[in-house]
Amino acid sequence: MRNSKSRATVIGLCIALIIALLAGCSSQKEETGSSGASASQETSDGMADGGMTNLTGYPITKEPIKLKAVVSYSALRPNMDTTEIWKYVAEKTNIDLEVEVLKDAEKVDLMFASNDFPDLILGVGMNANQLTSAAEGGQFVEIEPLLEQYAPTWSSFMKENKLVYNGSLAADGKLYGVPYIDFAPFDRNLRDQWIIMESWLKELNLEIPKTTEQFKNVLQAIKDNAGKGTIPSDVIPYYFQFDGYVGGQFDIYGSFGVYVTSADYLYVDNGVVKDQSTNPMIKEPLKYLRDLYQSGLIPPEVFTDDGNTYVSKISSLPPLVGSYHSYANRQPELGTAMGPIDSGNGQKPFIRSQAYVAGPANTAVITKKNKYPAATVRLLEAIATDLELELTVSRGVKGTLWDYDAEGKAYQLFWEESPDKMAENSGKLGLHNSFVALKDQSFYADKWKELSYDVKNTRAWAYEHVYKDAVLPNDMVYVEGALGADDVSLTNQYRTDLTNYRKTVFADFITGRQDIDAGWDAYVKQMNKLGLEQFVELRQKAYDVIAK
Repeated sequence: MRNSKSRATVIGLCIALIIALLAGCSSQKEETGSSGASASQETSDGMADGGMTNLTGYPITKEPIKLKAVVSYSALRPNMDTTEIWKYVAEKTNIDLEVEVLKDAEKVDLMFASNDFPDLILGVGMNANQLTSAAEGGQFVEIEPLLEQYAPTWSSFMKENKLVYNGSLAADGKLYGVPYIDFAPFDRNLRDQWIIMESWLKELNLEIPKTTEQFKNVLQAIKDNAGKGTIPSDVIPYYFQFDGYVGGQFDIYGSFGVYVTSADYLYVDNGVVKDQSTNPMIKEPLKYLRDLYQSGLIPPEVFTDDGNTYVSKISSLPPLVGSYHSYANRQPELGTAMGPIDSGNGQKPFIRSQAYVAGPANTAVITKKNKYPAATVRLLEAIATDLELELTVSRGVKGTLWDYDAEGKAYQLFWEESPDKMAENSGKLGLHNSFVALKDQSFYADKWKELSYDVKNTRAWAYEHVYKDAVLPNDMVYVEGALGADDVSLTNQYRTDLTNYRKTVFADFITGRQDIDAGWDAYVKQMNKLGLEQFVELRQKAYDVIAK
C-alpha cells in the first residue's frame, strides 16, 4: 500500500514538473519571439513583439526601446535629427527614434547599394527601383498584414484610396511602406505657386502681369532698376530650377497651352499618356524663354543650381529674385501669387495641379533589422489617430507651431511662408512630408481649422483667390505605379538617355546656342532614336497600374 502511494506521489511530481517545464518554455518563447512564428504575433497577455508591445493605449511599448531611422536633408528643416518632437514621441510612446539625416543623394544611393539599412526608413526620396530591389532582396518587411493587425485606420484608408494604395506598391504587388497624406485642396489641387515680388511692382508703379508680354515688361523694368529702392544691384529678375518638377519652368509651358505634369514632360489625355517634349507647340514657349534669357532676365545658373541653392536664393531676405516658382511663398510680406499668364495664342493657360496621391509614398518603411515591427506599426497608427501626436510629428511643437481653439479644433500659428519664423523655431519643427501623416478630407472637415484662407499670400489664400479656377484638371496629371524589375531597368535606361539629351538641347534652345526651328527636326529624330516611343509605352503601363 505504501509502495503504491509512493509511486503515485512520484508520478504526480513528474507530471507537475513536466507541466511547469512546458509552461516555462512557452513563456520563454513568448518573451524571446523564438517560437518560429512572426515576431509580431500577439501573446495571450495582450502584447506583441515578444511581450514588448502593448496592443492598445500608451505607452506603446512596455519598456523604452530605440529605433534607428534615416531621412533626407531639407533646407527648410535642417534639424530633423535633433528637433524637440522626438522627445515628445519618446515620452508618450516609449519609442526613442534616433534619426540620422542624409545630406546628399549619394548617401541614399549608397545605403541601397550596400543594404546597410537602419530599423526604419523615413522620407529619402526612394525610387521604384530602389524599393523593388530591396524588397526582392528581403530587406524590407511586408507591411500590409501588420497594418491589418495593428493599424486599422491606415489599413482602411489605403484600401479605400486606390491611387494612394497602388502608388505605394512595389513591383511584386506588395506594400512595404506607409505614406504622407495631405488632402487639403490647396495642397493637392495646386503644385507650385508662381510668385512675383509685389513690393517691387508697387515701387515701379506696375500691375501684376496677366499676359506673357506684360510679364516680360515687368521683368525688364526690374532689371532696369537694379540698385534702386529696395531692388538689389545683383537682382535676378526671373529664376527657376531648369526641368525641376518643383521649381521648374513648366508653368511657362502651361501659359502657352502646353501642359506638362511630370519631369518627364508627360501629361494624360483621356487616360492616354502623351509626351510634350516633342510636341511642336512647345517651340513657342521655348522661344519665349529664349527671349527672356537673351534680354538678361534669366540667369545662366538656372541650368546648374541644385535644389538647396534654389531654395536659398528664393528665400533670401531682403529678396534677391523678382519672380520664381515654389510650393510656398518665401517672402509673404513682399511677394504675392501670380496666376498663369496668357500667351494670346488661343490656348487656355493653366497652372499645374497634383493628383490625390501620397505626397510622397513610403515615408515609413520597416526593415528586417527592426526587432519591433508591431511597435513601429502601432506608432504609425497612433500618428494617424492621435491628433496631438500627428500634429507634433508633422508640424512641430504645440504652442509654437500650432494650438487648439475654443472648439477643440487645431489651427496653425505660423506658416511655411514665414522663413524667419521657420529659422527661429528650427529646433521645434516637425518633419512635414518626410514622415507619415494622415490628413485626409475628414481631417480638414472635423479636426482642423484652416485660418490661412483669409491671410494674404499664404498658400491657401493663393489657391482660393488666384488659382482655384486656373488649375489643370486633376485627371490630366500623370501618376505612376510600380513596374517589374525589368521594366524599371528599361524605363530608367530610356529616361536617362532621353533626359540628358532633352535637357542639353532645350538648354541650347533657350540660350540661343541652337536655333529652335532649324534644330527641331533633328532633335525629334534623335529623341525617337533614343526610345521615346518605347519610354511612353512603359509610362502608360505604369499609369495603368495605379489609375485603372
